[in-house]
Amino acid sequence: MEELLELLDAAWDDESGFLGKLRSGQFDPEAGEAYVTLLSRIPQPGEVIESRLVQLIWFAPMFIEWQMERATDGVDEVRQLTRLATQVQEAVANVLGTP
Repeated sequence: MEELLELLDAAWDDESGFLGKLRSGQFDPEAGEAYVTLLSRIPQPGEVIESRLVQLIWFAPMFIEWQMERATDGVDEVRQLTRLATQVQEAVANVLGTP
């Protein structure tokens, strides 16, 4: 789990992480696909979810939506990022559950 948490943390890195690049206005579709794949590697939690895991993933779906306009260039990139945002939202919901 520690390695997974490190990789999730690295996704927020400004220079190399998918979410960090997005924050800087740079959409990297390949890094986005890798991030969705990373989220799918999170094992189903039991009754208790590690707080560090929650810190690293809960905000990602909203964050991606907020960066949509500023990080995309053209209709194709908007479609790609919208698809990735949906996949991220579904992956996070699978881990954290829904009310």
